[in-house]
Amino acid sequence: MGWKFKWLSSSQTDFNYDYQASFTPKDVGSRSAFYNYLRTDPGDADREGLSVFYKDERGPIFHTYSTYARGIDMLNGTYHILALVPKGRDEDPQDPQAWVRHHDRYED
Repeated sequence: MGWKFKWLSSSQTDFNYDYQASFTPKDVGSRSAFYNYLRTDPGDADREGLSVFYKDERGPIFHTYSTYARGIDMLNGTYHILALVPKGRDEDPQDPQAWVRHHDRYED
């Protein structure tokens, strides 16, 4: 369709802190930070989040949407496939991401 839109990275900026997806060592250590619209234990220094912005014809930029945690599931096609199998993601209620395995983190 010829659509074009710019993808940007927040690397090396304060953006993730401004939009509550990254946390200081103090936040992580105190197990208390504002994430996913509530004060909670962030668990890690960086968490998942997605924000959308719109720039109108006159130039102003508007923050139109943000989602965190399970709200970004629609972006991971693996979740949709796993939803079809008998045990789904087989999640641990205490650690919903425990099922995730990274190619560089397997035990020998």
